[in-house]
Amino acid sequence: MTATTNSFVLGATHVPQWGTVIVTLITFAILLALLKKFAWGPLKEVMDQRERDINKDIDDAEQAKARAQELEERNQQTLKETQEEVHRIIEDAKVQARQQHEEIIHEANVRANGMIETAQNEINSEKERALADINNQVSELSVLIASKVLQKEISEQDQKALVEKYIKEAGDK
Repeated sequence: MTATTNSFVLGATHVPQWGTVIVTLITFAILLALLKKFAWGPLKEVMDQRERDINKDIDDAEQAKARAQELEERNQQTLKETQEEVHRIIEDAKVQARQQHEEIIHEANVRANGMIETAQNEINSEKERALADINNQVSELSVLIASKVLQKEISEQDQKALVEKYIKEAGDK
């Protein structure tokens, strides 16, 4: 039995039956054709569609990534421009504030100088009026004293008393 088994395994004693081999090959070919038509064809189509979808998703993701990077660059540029604009506006505001400050101080100095000049003019005019009043009073006193002196002759002491009296009367007015 060992010899038969070895020869069967090796195929030396066994003669193939060509009818069975042909039927088996035809059946195998029909099975392959059916599998190709009903299993591999649809399966391959599903796999190809899946591959196309995956490739499309990868391409879409790459495009989205490129757009996102482009938008990020634009946003960075816009942010930089905005910061520069804000800095420029702040600097302009500082310059304008300094100019307004200087203008306000200049106007205040001009007004103060005008007020000082007006006050000095008023002081001078009041001084002139006061001097004029004093001169008028002195002349009135002189006239009054002269008229009193002419009316009577008085001693030096009486004259001093009269002058003091008239000066006091003039001061009360």
